[in-house]
Amino acid sequence: MKKILLSFFITLFSSSLLADEKLGRFFEDQPDVTDDYQIHFIYLLAKDSKDREWDINGKMEEIVLEMNERMAKATANQKKSNSVSKKYKLDYRKDGKLDITFVRLTKNKKDLHKYYNQNIIPYLWLNDFKNPKKIYYNFAELGGVDGGEAGVHYGSTYLLNKHNRSQKKKIITITLHELHHTQGGGFNCVPGMGKTSHYSNREVPYQLGHGEKLGPSYIHGIPDCPELVDSVYLTPTSKEPYDPYKLVCSRELGKYTHPKIVKAYEKNNKIVAKGKWPKRGFGSYCKVTHYYKPWTEEIAKKQYEQKKDH
Repeated sequence: MKKILLSFFITLFSSSLLADEKLGRFFEDQPDVTDDYQIHFIYLLAKDSKDREWDINGKMEEIVLEMNERMAKATANQKKSNSVSKKYKLDYRKDGKLDITFVRLTKNKKDLHKYYNQNIIPYLWLNDFKNPKKIYYNFAELGGVDGGEAGVHYGSTYLLNKHNRSQKKKIITITLHELHHTQGGGFNCVPGMGKTSHYSNREVPYQLGHGEKLGPSYIHGIPDCPELVDSVYLTPTSKEPYDPYKLVCSRELGKYTHPKIVKAYEKNNKIVAKGKWPKRGFGSYCKVTHYYKPWTEEIAKKQYEQKKDH
């Protein structure tokens, strides 16, 4: 992977990079210990964000590991799981520590789009954080409209948002929620799922609501509708896993031919054919396609340069 300082905005970034160099900090994804699917975490700052060193003082790793233990408990407690516990596959370094990359944007907070991921994701993509077998997830020193944002391949938790305010329990809850979206959830064929890929009953304490429990989105028993339990990013790996990138970004439906999925798939094809952007898919959106075509460098640069929208 190319170093961040070799990106197209090297001049703007290099001075910040030198100031951010600290013992134990990494500016690029470290060599993998496995070629399996995995979630790579990033400590991300705007150009003018205060560096609280969460990537090197143990704070971020502590939260992520506890979050994964909560996931293990939630999976085991799901009614149809037969008490089988699963966790997310995390990206570790060869020394056994969680692999966390430090990234600082070249934009100040006031110049970012209202929805920060509009700038964050193309920046990461342009700097080679785009391995299709990885989910890239940020702990960002930003406020934002929501506690987090995510879709397939990328997601963010905003540490300074009013719903989080750097509190561990709240950060864990929103991160579990957003990681669910990185897996493509909630799919429109899941019982009780609303039109915005969240449960219609927001009072139920599910991960795709405002809690940590796993409802039908994890296991529901409908054979032609995806279940989170089968995501390639969970371990132990399912006997019939699905890859969120292939399913949502490449739109390879495979066995997932539920009428609701097929209807949304075909409807959106017609909308895109008319040069319009569909408002909803059959689950969470892919974050790196433009009218269902993979990003190019030109598209990503244009996306990164989007001005604030307040």
